[in-house]
Amino acid sequence: MSTNHLNNVKTPFVDSPEDGAQRRLEQLGYPQELNRGLSVFGNVVMALSNVSPVMAAFVYALAAFATVGAVTAPAAILQGINVILIGLILAELGSMYPISGGLYSIINYVLPKPLVFIAVFTFMIQAFIYPPSIAMGVAQYLQILFPQLPQGAVACSVISALTLIIALLIGLNSIVTSNRVAKIFLALQMVVIFVFLYICFANPQRSLGDVIFHAEMMNESGTGMSGATFGAVLMGIGILCAAIDGYPASLGFSEETKGSCRNVGKAVLISAATTAVIIVLVLVMGIVAAPDLLAFLASASPLLYTAQAYMGTAGATIINVGIIISSFGCLVVIINYMARVLYTGARDRIWPGKMNQALMKVSGKGKVPWAATILIAAVDCVLVFASDIVSLITFGGMAAATVYLLIAIGSINSRIQDKISTRPFKMPLFPLPSILVIVFLAVAIISQTPMDLAIVGGLLVIALIYYFVYIRPREKREGRHED
Repeated sequence: MSTNHLNNVKTPFVDSPEDGAQRRLEQLGYPQELNRGLSVFGNVVMALSNVSPVMAAFVYALAAFATVGAVTAPAAILQGINVILIGLILAELGSMYPISGGLYSIINYVLPKPLVFIAVFTFMIQAFIYPPSIAMGVAQYLQILFPQLPQGAVACSVISALTLIIALLIGLNSIVTSNRVAKIFLALQMVVIFVFLYICFANPQRSLGDVIFHAEMMNESGTGMSGATFGAVLMGIGILCAAIDGYPASLGFSEETKGSCRNVGKAVLISAATTAVIIVLVLVMGIVAAPDLLAFLASASPLLYTAQAYMGTAGATIINVGIIISSFGCLVVIINYMARVLYTGARDRIWPGKMNQALMKVSGKGKVPWAATILIAAVDCVLVFASDIVSLITFGGMAAATVYLLIAIGSINSRIQDKISTRPFKMPLFPLPSILVIVFLAVAIISQTPMDLAIVGGLLVIALIYYFVYIRPREKREGRHED
């Protein structure tokens, strides 16, 4: 971890609309090495491409529909509110620490040790969870769209690996090139979202009040519907942590966002709010417009069932294409984002020895952290042969909930411990957003299965061991450890 930030974090800083983010980065002890070519809009485009609303609703939310049925609607609304509250927290902290490590960098500043390393490990593991699950989603829908392609799990893994390699080649170009690709893919999937919402609003089959306040679940036999308890809503919130996610990618491009530190805060808040509104609308309206709720929940893809009911086979094909496009666009962005996280970690010397030097390598022309980008793609190419999409998504949701919970705690700690640092984007109504997020996510985590809790617990133990065995002794040897 960099020693510079320990000395400079509490130095008063005056933001500037011209180059505030770059000057703050340099004040924190980091050189400007990446290309500052993104506007606030460009940053939001990259973040929303990482979110991939079509993929989030049509793929990631399948677990919620299968588990809590139509209760997904009220759960999605509550999780959407939670996401906006998290956006307020990240806007404040991201504007204070505009560093490309995103959540990782913020964690380093706002949490006490060894909580830092619990959060860091839980967050960084997502670099090797989300990309392979997205690539596998692309492969599965390609197999559906083109039945002449080889079918089966092995073929799906091969197609997933090829998809990762193509995304890698795009990601090794400059951030401007990646942003152009992201804009095209995002525009195409927003067309899909618009068409889907149009048919849903035009064909309501039940009232919004019934969907929200009288949500039902499929009974155990699968032959009818039954009322749901509030406990099911709470469970749904936990499951949807993975579906309504991805917006913190905005922070991963902090060192490439032009202008003031406040621009970084604006970008992440806009990304979070847009993510919440779009995905919640799609999930809720898909239920409102479903011709038959039992058939909707029994379908392998409930939202696709609603689309096909009003658009026919052609509609299903359009949605399939939209999922493939949006998923691939998301893959390009998330590899870029997570590569910058690993790059920042190496710059802070969080990894062993020469691994730090390797992961810090940046291309001369495109200013891209190419070594970190290749590492993520290479490991993920292996994982698509050794895991399944459902397990990856479920575990990814747990990891995300844990990190956001710690960030919310850190936001309170930051206000208490650091009363000097400038906050270019100040969170309104503090500490209410932080407290609500902590409550939301504590419930989300507790609601998960014992197996998921055991896996996350195991990771936390590994993080603590790594800290006490490697990081803490090294910092003591270098005279940097603060008791």
